[in-house]
Amino acid sequence: MFVVQLKKRKTDYHHGNLRPALIQQGLRLIEHKGIGALTMREIGKRLGVSRTASYAHFKDKAALLAAIRDAGFTEFEKDLKAAKDSAEGFAARMDAMSVAYFRFAREHPAHFEVMFSALLEEGGGIAAESGRVFAILKEIIGEAQQRGEVRKDDPALLARVVWALVHGANVLQRESRDPQFLRFANEVLRSGLASDAESS
Repeated sequence: MFVVQLKKRKTDYHHGNLRPALIQQGLRLIEHKGIGALTMREIGKRLGVSRTASYAHFKDKAALLAAIRDAGFTEFEKDLKAAKDSAEGFAARMDAMSVAYFRFAREHPAHFEVMFSALLEEGGGIAAESGRVFAILKEIIGEAQQRGEVRKDDPALLARVVWALVHGANVLQRESRDPQFLRFANEVLRSGLASDAESS
């Protein structure tokens, strides 16, 4: 009698590269079905790995979402900093950063959803304002204040106003391919941010 031994199914993932694979699969799932569809079981199933293997990297769904959010903000910061460094003056920098914001939201919809859904949670806004992205925005406002381009109010408060407008415009324009509306919204906002010397 012949005994046929069934080989165990092998996966392409070992301990070293499973973590990024879980993050990427999570992003794909969110992009197609939304955050509500994300489960560790479903991601493991799609990758062909056990739940135990998945939980070795992320203790639960919240931990996976936190990793996705952190990775998203890291890339987002790089894009905004590059946009800032590509322009001179408050108006040009604000427009460049707004367009970078727009492109990030269009090109990375799953990251965008995870990153900013966290702002709706308790303490989410405070956490965002302690991050590097908010610091970049405060920085360009502070520099513009020193040049007399922006009114002398609390830079953090003005940064909140700018972020609220840019983010709101991006949400409203998610289906658009043209960032021109953002530039127009920035122009309207800048008229309110201008110092007395600039507006007179």
